[in-house]
Amino acid sequence: MVRAAALGCALLLTIGLLPVAAQAQTKEDTLVYALQSDIDTWDPPGSVLREAIILGYHVFDHLAVRDLKTRKVIPNLAISWKTIDDTTWEVKLRQGVKFHDGTPFTSKDVKATFDRVLDPVKKMIARGNHAKIKTVEIVDDYTVRFKTDGPYPLFVERMTAQVMESEKVIREKGDEWMQEHPVGTGPYKLVKWARKQEHLLVRNDDYWGPKPYYKYVRVRIIPEQATQIAELLSGGVDVIKAVPPDQMDVINKSGAARTSTSPILRTAFIEFDSAARGGPNPFTDRRVRVAANLAADHDAIIKHVLNGLGDRVATAVNPMAFGWDASLKPYKQDTERARKLLAEAGFPNGVDVLFNEAPPTVEPGTQQTNDAIVADMTKAGFRVKRNYIGDNTVVVARAKEGKLGPMMNWSWGYYSVFDTDAILYDMFKCGEFYSYYCNKELDDLIISGRSTLDQKRRAEIYVKAQKLMFDDAAALFKWGLRGVWGVSNRIEYSAPPDEVDRMFLATPRKK
Repeated sequence: MVRAAALGCALLLTIGLLPVAAQAQTKEDTLVYALQSDIDTWDPPGSVLREAIILGYHVFDHLAVRDLKTRKVIPNLAISWKTIDDTTWEVKLRQGVKFHDGTPFTSKDVKATFDRVLDPVKKMIARGNHAKIKTVEIVDDYTVRFKTDGPYPLFVERMTAQVMESEKVIREKGDEWMQEHPVGTGPYKLVKWARKQEHLLVRNDDYWGPKPYYKYVRVRIIPEQATQIAELLSGGVDVIKAVPPDQMDVINKSGAARTSTSPILRTAFIEFDSAARGGPNPFTDRRVRVAANLAADHDAIIKHVLNGLGDRVATAVNPMAFGWDASLKPYKQDTERARKLLAEAGFPNGVDVLFNEAPPTVEPGTQQTNDAIVADMTKAGFRVKRNYIGDNTVVVARAKEGKLGPMMNWSWGYYSVFDTDAILYDMFKCGEFYSYYCNKELDDLIISGRSTLDQKRRAEIYVKAQKLMFDDAAALFKWGLRGVWGVSNRIEYSAPPDEVDRMFLATPRKK
């Protein structure tokens, strides 16, 4: 792969544009958005990073999208869909749509996109999301049929989670080229990527849908939250995310910006390497995992550290997801019982554990909540050695390789899929890229949950799955997240429930 950008050179992409376009920006026609970490690729199905997913929404389109008000799935590049039988879905496509290079969007692009993602040889991150799809058949230029491996209740939801890519680009350019040269049908085009510095997007004036107000979107990579806030208040940035709760008043009283909050489809937890991907460690013993859950006072942390910006959960399932079991009560702090469990597990004098910490790119107050959790664990007999990893692309790469154990802070978004499957399959099924847990009984429930069209039956399956996860202390369970954004007073922008920032929806604020 060409890595000139890694040598400090900006990667200039000229998809129908000249670099001079970047020089023509003005403050009035440019929206500036800040991220703490850069993306690892501009090829969304090859990444799990939320940053890559967010930017992907600006350059690519999906077959379906979610109405942010009703939370229902609505047409996008697909205009309709129906079941032919229990294992066949027919999808009608929108006509008149073009990729950024001028190529028309047709059925062959849908087939090529899914064939690529489903190819086991390519080992694409998104493959597990669509593993129930067996084949994609072209009926005509604007009709495709999906054949599934048994009934697939998540088909419509999953249409919101896969960007459509060009068959021509896949065939002629290939995977490596696509990582740095996104060619989508979306509302913006990529002009420039200066790694770990910024991305510059320009409006796609040939876009088939509503045109964004702002001609340009600058995405600045600013690792330090204090610098992000300073830039927001000075007018250098229009939108930041994961604002620490203790900084909300600073922003709201500034006169220059405000905060916007929303429950989001993401759950925070601390993952244990109970599957021993990184080798033997104390968390392979259930008693140690239960002890860790009993050590921390999450209710107090939500109240006093997060200022109430969290929804306590008994497992890693988010309250907004279909199948969430509201009747299952979370662990309560019990320091003495935690100590006894450690002694029963062979650690009467306490236990040493390594805690790999990721930057707070999505989860507000990560550092502060980690401090509180570690303090509580210390009282229960855990001697925690902390290792902070400042670059989220490094965190995700190491996690995929099984090198982030035995304990790591993690949060998982659902790719806009409001369903329990969206976290169980990726994070708790044996052998998946980011799963450090393995329980064959849970695997059976996960597969059953995505293999019946009976929603009542699915809900019952997920109740059983959550009880199993709770009893086995599959992770250190924390809370459903409430996102906190900082927004400049010069623009209108609302916090999204699925945490997928859509800068193309921003408009000037009325005076």
